[in-house]
Amino acid sequence: MKKIIPLLFLIFLQFSCATTKIYPRIKCQTCVSKSDGILLMPLQWDPSFRQLSTAQINELERMILEIFREEGFTQVELYDRMEYELLNAGIRDVNDPVQRAKINLELGIPYLLGLSLGESDWSGNWEAIDPDFPEAGTYWEEDTQVSSMLRIALFETAAGDIVSDYAVEATINGMPIPIGDGESLTLNFGSVIRAVSIATRKGIKNLVTDCSC
Repeated sequence: MKKIIPLLFLIFLQFSCATTKIYPRIKCQTCVSKSDGILLMPLQWDPSFRQLSTAQINELERMILEIFREEGFTQVELYDRMEYELLNAGIRDVNDPVQRAKINLELGIPYLLGLSLGESDWSGNWEAIDPDFPEAGTYWEEDTQVSSMLRIALFETAAGDIVSDYAVEATINGMPIPIGDGESLTLNFGSVIRAVSIATRKGIKNLVTDCSC
């Protein structure tokens, strides 16, 4: 128990060290009702997400849909999960303006949501806390930082116009922990996927607020 309590305390500290900045490219130009349909474009379609694993991508998609539903949206779905309905309506390529317009005309879904991942990385010297289980957490030395830049854009299906576009930067900094004799170690239990998750959650929350009716 003595070992568990300090570890839980340090895990708690990582959240207090996370910061986000939101940069508006296009402030929301429309009013999105909670009954409006929104299709989330599959993250794996964007090459920028290839740095993440399939499991991590699936979890991000699940989180995005969950946030919208928690906010009261009733018609938000992943594009892949509506493949039958889309194909039945003659929609095979969302880059084709005629087919894209059918998403609204045939299926009554006025919006597409797209995400792309910018620079996401860590800096600093590091080594695993437990070399046999590096995924359990990371010990970082000197100045450490985990950061991620994410772009979140909302498109109209009818005209293909971008109606909301934001860049979201999430940063997780290390925290110095005193070890005695005036010395300290900098610990950072962050990871790229955690930074991406924080940016995604903050970005979707911002979108909901900015486009609220």
